[in-house]
Amino acid sequence: MNRPNFMLTEILEQPTILNSIFSDEKLKIIAEYIKAEKYKKIILTGCGDSHCASWFGANLAKHWCTQFKAEYYEPFELVNYSNPKELKNTLVIGISVSGGTLRVLEAIRFAQFHEAATLVITDNSEGKLVKETNKKILIHASPKESLLTTSYNSETAKKYIGYQNDVAQTKTYIANLGVLSVLFAYLSPQSNRNLKKVKEAFSLVGKALDQSDEIITIGKSLKDVSDSIFFVGSGPSGPSGLFGAYKMFEFTLHGFSCDIEEFCHTRYFITTNKSTVVLLAPDKKSYNRILEIEPVLQKYINARTIIIANESLVNENSISILPFTMPEDPFLSPLVQTIPIELLSYSLARSKGFNTNTFRGGVETEKYVTGSYHTIRQSHLQF
Repeated sequence: MNRPNFMLTEILEQPTILNSIFSDEKLKIIAEYIKAEKYKKIILTGCGDSHCASWFGANLAKHWCTQFKAEYYEPFELVNYSNPKELKNTLVIGISVSGGTLRVLEAIRFAQFHEAATLVITDNSEGKLVKETNKKILIHASPKESLLTTSYNSETAKKYIGYQNDVAQTKTYIANLGVLSVLFAYLSPQSNRNLKKVKEAFSLVGKALDQSDEIITIGKSLKDVSDSIFFVGSGPSGPSGLFGAYKMFEFTLHGFSCDIEEFCHTRYFITTNKSTVVLLAPDKKSYNRILEIEPVLQKYINARTIIIANESLVNENSISILPFTMPEDPFLSPLVQTIPIELLSYSLARSKGFNTNTFRGGVETEKYVTGSYHTIRQSHLQF
């Protein structure tokens, strides 16, 4: 009997989820409410993949919604090291897929205490965050009933609920990106134009999945050059690079993320012939700089390189270049970049013998989930 393949199944569900998000009328209603309140600032906050989504959202809001000042914070930093006086006339958007991340809950309470408005984005309508504010957006990535149980065996690990499958998260991340794309398109002065851009970007996610077999083959080929994997991207690609590193961590692999120039100045010195460097090039500016760097990595370091590039920029054949049709607006490129990053992570993990149907690929899973329950779901709250 064939075993279920939960991670790959979730990756393939993503176009359907994005289509559902685009037609969700509640996003337009939330946007109209935000417009009416005339906030001066929007702050996004989240942990893990949701931190990457917050970064993406802040980038997009800065780019499209010039009527707001947009920022993103890690929740602990927002509560402990930000200036609460700046929270007046501010909307704080807290993102937690499970709805149970206590640091995000604390950030929402902190924001409310200092007279900020709050909005929660989550997959879990029964999570703790939903009860903290009357403004919420559900990403609808998972069946509601699936969020109440886990596949873990130990008594403590069983309490770590909030996900459909206990795997490295993929569809919930892109759902967060999708919600933020539609929301900020509605909020932008050029809403109709930007909604068309979002619709196009969503369609390109499905097109990227048409290249799944090629990406999976490349991922398998990285088995012997994956002592360390670097995801290098600037500007709009920053969140994608960090997301890539996080997917490596979820399979106990060594992942790194940094800006293009910071790679040249720092991470370059720990790059070896056992390293893979994934370079993200959604636009001409990044692509041209990457074409200067990539030959050096091959010639002098003998590192494996993969350039995830906008196909409109590619005019040469190279086994190092993985071209994709990218959105017209590079700030939407993380939607498409997510697909090769997820599939490379998935196929590399399988080639190394990891169980992609469970957290950490099956390596001491119960111990680490138990630890996560204590550090994330049982931590002390100031608010």
